[in-house]
Amino acid sequence: MAKKMKAFVRTATKSTEKNLIENAKKLRENPHLLIPECKDDHSKKYFGKIKKTLDKIHRFRDDAKKLEKLSKKRGLDGALAGTLLLSHSEKAPYLAVAQFITGDVTYAQRGKADREKLVAVQHFDNPVLRLLGIKGIAIKKHLHVYSWDKGFVSTGLKPNPPEEFLDFIEYKIGLSNQKGVIACEHINPENVKNKEFIRKNYLRIHWKSADTLFAICEDCAKSSDNTMFRITKYLLEPNISDDFQIEVIGQVVKQTCSDAQQKTLYLDEYLSGKINDSEFINKNIEQRDKAIKTSGEKILVLDGASYGREVKGFIEALKPNKYEKIGLEFILERVDEPVVMNNATPNKVLECFWKKYGLDTILTMINDENIARDIFSLNDTPSNTLEMAFNYKERQEILSRLPRYEFLPPLAKFADHIARTYKSFGEEKALGELKKRPDDPKGRSLAYAFLLFFQKEKDKKWQYSHMEIEYGEFLKKYVKKLLESKPEEYHDSLRELLVASGSTESIEPETKR
Repeated sequence: MAKKMKAFVRTATKSTEKNLIENAKKLRENPHLLIPECKDDHSKKYFGKIKKTLDKIHRFRDDAKKLEKLSKKRGLDGALAGTLLLSHSEKAPYLAVAQFITGDVTYAQRGKADREKLVAVQHFDNPVLRLLGIKGIAIKKHLHVYSWDKGFVSTGLKPNPPEEFLDFIEYKIGLSNQKGVIACEHINPENVKNKEFIRKNYLRIHWKSADTLFAICEDCAKSSDNTMFRITKYLLEPNISDDFQIEVIGQVVKQTCSDAQQKTLYLDEYLSGKINDSEFINKNIEQRDKAIKTSGEKILVLDGASYGREVKGFIEALKPNKYEKIGLEFILERVDEPVVMNNATPNKVLECFWKKYGLDTILTMINDENIARDIFSLNDTPSNTLEMAFNYKERQEILSRLPRYEFLPPLAKFADHIARTYKSFGEEKALGELKKRPDDPKGRSLAYAFLLFFQKEKDKKWQYSHMEIEYGEFLKKYVKKLLESKPEEYHDSLRELLVASGSTESIEPETKR
């Protein structure tokens, strides 16, 4: 129902003034338009008494002076008397304006009747506002009243919304009805009936007396205002929560959550219209997240979906790369507390526990504490750090299989150093080591061949002679073969490069691994 806020005065427009006067004339003909049709004896008993008080006012409908005196009454009868005066004067140049949650309402202040009563009488053709006139008696006597564009009915002590009223509400909500489930397009009616969890959190309203369910997902809720308020503003019930079951359904409430964590909160705020559907859903999911986080029990929840203690499923949902997966598996197996994440990336999850478990994670990959500490201390994201550690591990495995040399001549030593640096640390580091070349034509030609392989020769070409450039171009294919060689091919590739460089010295590995 609409709730009053405050009122002020404004000059009446011609159309507004005309509508109020026409309504007053209709009431002059039939004051019972203010009273709902009674479907049971209980309703007839109490609304019958009100009809009698209205009839007493109606007897003096042609006596303006008498109506002036009667308009000083505070109740619905006084409001009727004041409104009937409009049919005599046929003027309402100045109107009061009452602000309700449903919007501003203009009315003529005549007599001393309560503002809500005046609004209800003068706008008896409005299905929301006319309820203000009988709200007090209906709530006090536990009556159920339904008001819509073509009807106004009281069903007495039991809720029993008429079929026509249900059609009206369905139209106002604007969602499709499938077998008693009025839901947005993102929700399957069967999921709603069974309270099943889907990928989206959603609002579920069970209107018991109407045997009807409403469901709106969190995305559609952003533009749906307050569904409960849109329904209940057209009816009066002594206790809305007896007839309506309102829940927020989210996957965070799987078996691993307690009853307290599943409880729907903020119902008073929602029923009063202070918060909308979206806020109601979000507040409840946030509160459940907090309850889980403070429970102390290990539970993995991602975007509302609970995976219990199942690390594998949680990680798969994150879709990590191979480096992140290694870190997540190690860390999440050791975490013994709730992990509740929304819109999380693998790196975001890693960051939460990196300070505590990051170094140990790297140590499982690199069996060298000093190197592991160096990598851990880098100012980079956990994801990038894990990739670096993974690559370092792979490079060390490759290097461990390369032949080792007790002695190499300068040209071979240079080529071997660049190749091992590239295989260990990548292109950038290898480029930085080219300055350690032997300072002779052969060494410079070999350095230029490496530049050609890395496609970095343009900025350095001026440093080399025409002969060194030509020789480097000749050596490029041997450099490529060495840098891309497998461990078992490395020695032969190095020897071929040395021969192509014009060296006659032989090289032999210390061991072949």
